[in-house]
Amino acid sequence: MKLGTYLQNKREKSGVTLKEMEQGSGIKRSVIQIIEAGDLTQLPEPKHAHFLIRKYAGFLNLDETQIIERFSDEIPSAKTGNQKRNRKSNQDLQYLKKVLIGFITMIGVLFIVWLVLLQIGSEGEIFETKRVYDTGDEVTEEAAEQTEDESAEEPAAEEDTAEETPEETESADDSEEEPAEEAESEPSAEVNFVNREGNTLIYNVTAPDDLTLELSGEQSSWISLTDDLENNYLYEESDGGSFDIDSEATVINLALGNSTSFNISLNGTEIDNSQRGDTVTVYYQFNITRE
Repeated sequence: MKLGTYLQNKREKSGVTLKEMEQGSGIKRSVIQIIEAGDLTQLPEPKHAHFLIRKYAGFLNLDETQIIERFSDEIPSAKTGNQKRNRKSNQDLQYLKKVLIGFITMIGVLFIVWLVLLQIGSEGEIFETKRVYDTGDEVTEEAAEQTEDESAEEPAAEEDTAEETPEETESADDSEEEPAEEAESEPSAEVNFVNREGNTLIYNVTAPDDLTLELSGEQSSWISLTDDLENNYLYEESDGGSFDIDSEATVINLALGNSTSFNISLNGTEIDNSQRGDTVTVYYQFNITRE
C-alpha cells in the first residue's frame, strides 16, 4: 500500500474530514490532497515532506517514526527539492534563450530586408533627391511679370487716394467717433425675478460677456459666491465687493448668511429683493443669458 493511500484510509477510519484535518494539523487542504495522492514530489517544497508527514500522523495519533521508516522510499529528501528547483530554473533559462534567439533572428531579417531595399532604391533612383528651392525658368518669368503688374498698380492707387473728397473724409471722422462714444457707455444687464424655492431666489439675467456682480452690506456676513464652472469668487466673512464673472459662466450661485443688510447689483442694475422678506440666510441663483 502506498503512503498516500495509507494515510487517507487512517483519516477516513478516524472520521476526520479534510476541513477538520486542515484546521487541526495546520496543513493546507491542497497540500493534504497532494500527500494523499501519493506523489510527494509535487509538494510546493518537497524538502518539507518529513515535517508534513509528522504533522499529519501526529494529528491522527499515529506513530510518526514508524510511518517514515516504512515509507522512506516514497518520501523525497531535501536533495529532491533542490533538483526540482534546478529543473525549473533550467526550463526558464531555456525559454529565455529561445526568446532571445527569436528576437535576434527578427532583427537580422529586418536588417537584410533594409539592405536589399537600399540597394534596389540606389539602382532604380527611387530615392533621388531634389533641392526644395530649385525653380524652373517658367516660374522665374511668371514671378517677374507679377512684380511688374504690382508696380504699375501702385501709382493708380495713389491717385485714387488723392482724389478722396472732403465729404468722404468727414464721414470717416464721424465713423471713428461713433465707436469711441459706444466704448464710453457701460454695459448693462436686465435682471428679472422668476420664483422662490424655499430660501432660494431665482433670477433670469440678460447681460453681455463683461458681467460684474457688486455686493454692498452695512455689516459683515458670511458670503459664498461661485458659478457653474466651479470658479470660487468669495468664500469668507465680508461686507461685499465687486467681482468680474467668467464670460463662459451661465449660472451664478450666491449665499448670504445675513442678507437683510446687503444690496446686490449686476452691471449696475440693482436686483429686486422684495421677495426676500425677513429671511436672514438667503440663496440666490442667477441664470445668465449672454447677449
